[in-house]
Amino acid sequence: MGVRASGNRPLADVTCAETGDWPWVVSIQEPGEDTYFHLCGGVILNNLWVLTAAHCFKDRGNDYFSWRLVFGTNQLSELGSQAQVRTIKKKIQHGNYSPDTEENDIALVMLNKTIIYNEYTRPACLPVKHMDLKKMTDCYIAGWGVLDEASTEPSDILQEAPVDIIPVQHCNSTKWYNGAVGDYNLCAAYEHEGIDSCQGDSGGLLMCKRSKAKFYTVVGITSWGFGCGRKQSPGVYTSIHYYLQWILEHISKGK
Repeated sequence: MGVRASGNRPLADVTCAETGDWPWVVSIQEPGEDTYFHLCGGVILNNLWVLTAAHCFKDRGNDYFSWRLVFGTNQLSELGSQAQVRTIKKKIQHGNYSPDTEENDIALVMLNKTIIYNEYTRPACLPVKHMDLKKMTDCYIAGWGVLDEASTEPSDILQEAPVDIIPVQHCNSTKWYNGAVGDYNLCAAYEHEGIDSCQGDSGGLLMCKRSKAKFYTVVGITSWGFGCGRKQSPGVYTSIHYYLQWILEHISKGK
C-alpha cells in the first residue's frame, strides 16, 4: 500500500492481510463506467457510523451520494459472500477542516442502513481518554493504497505493515516537516526511508497496542505526507484521541 517499503526496510515487512485480520477496515469506493474504484479507507465506529478523512471529500460536492462502502473483505476484485455493501446517507465534516493545511482532517459517514457484525466486520477499539501512546509499541498501518509512489493503481488486496510512532516534535524538526504537523496529528513510519502510507490510504488506519495486549486500538487515520516512504517524511495521521469528544457527540446526536 502506501504501505510501501524502500531503503533499509525489507519488502517482506509489507504483507497481504488475511480476511478478518482487521475487521474494522472499510473501503470507500466511487463508481466508474462499469465498476467501482477504491478511493479512501475508513474505520468502523459502530453499526451505522464510519470514520474517515475529510480530505477524501475535497472538491467532490455531493458526489459521495453515489459512492459505496465495502465491509468484511480484503480483496476488492472478489468481495466474497461475507462482504457487506452500504451507501452514504449523511457526511459530517469537521467544521474547522482546512483543505490548505489539512488541519482537523476528519469526517464521519452515516450509512444508509446498519451493518451486521461477524468475524469479518466489527467496530474498532478507540483510544481511552487517558491513553499513553508511548506504551503502545506494537503499531501497524493498513490500506489499499498504491504500492509505489509513481503508481496510480491501488492494491487489490489489503496491505499491512509494522511502523514506529515518531514524536511530533521530532517530526516537526527543520529537515523533516518544519512545523507543519499539529498537536492533533501523529507521525508514523520509520526514521529512514521505508514503509509508509501512500495515495489511496487516506482515511485508513494506524493501529497500536501494548506488546502483551490482545487488542489493537485505532489511534490515527491517514491524512497526508510528502511522497511515500521518503527519508524524513513519514506519514502524518489525524489523532483520533484528539477528536474523541467530537466523534462521540456527533454519533450520539446522529447529526
